[in-house]
Amino acid sequence: MCTLITLHRCVPGAPLVVAANRDEYRERPAEGPALRETPAGRVAAPLDLRAGGTWLGVNRYGTLAALTNRPTACADATRRSRGLLVMDALGPAKASEAADWLSGLPAGAYNPFNLFVADGQDAYVAVYEEAVKVRKLEPGVHVIGNADPDDRSVAKIDRLLGKAEQAASAEPDAVLNELAAICRGHDGSDGPLSDTCIHLGDEASGYGTRSSTLLSLGEPGMRSEWHFAEGPPCETAYEDRSRLLHELGLGVRS
Repeated sequence: MCTLITLHRCVPGAPLVVAANRDEYRERPAEGPALRETPAGRVAAPLDLRAGGTWLGVNRYGTLAALTNRPTACADATRRSRGLLVMDALGPAKASEAADWLSGLPAGAYNPFNLFVADGQDAYVAVYEEAVKVRKLEPGVHVIGNADPDDRSVAKIDRLLGKAEQAASAEPDAVLNELAAICRGHDGSDGPLSDTCIHLGDEASGYGTRSSTLLSLGEPGMRSEWHFAEGPPCETAYEDRSRLLHELGLGVRS
């Protein structure tokens, strides 16, 4: 997953709102969001069918974890899959506990990544490049891609931060629609990879945006929503997967 937009404690009634585009080679098999059993309990997450991990998930406590890969000149295929870390990070009940666990990751065990973990109270990002650094994020709008989180020197991140800040200021019921429009965007100025919705190469073996997620975790008694596009969101409709959150006991039905 290459683009993660998070609105933390800045949308009334929804402490955590997320929009995420997963960019991957089209030949890599994957399965959409479903309830999945883990040693720590049920989570809602899609599944990477090659390595067995995921790029985004939510546990029954309302903690979310999401991963973006960082570039590396030569990925080491013998290292543990980064997607498995998302499942691991969904084990603790609180984001602060997951952040403490991430702080103890061993050096040299994973290829580079950014991992965001948040609940209704706290948000953290772990940046891993041979060793891990975890920092707490202030409430507000954040964009995590393949570079450093919120790095405005990266044109794509700077552009998305501006658009996401506008989306966060919309009426609460319109925020997800505003974020969907961002996820569909082809307004990059430095080639296809600078777009939010990426199309590169042919449909069979090329690279691009494989799926898109819109997720809003509401306060107790408020609605929670999950909408998932199983393809590039510019040409694939978002389907309502909110029942997964409700079956975890999160939020109420719309």
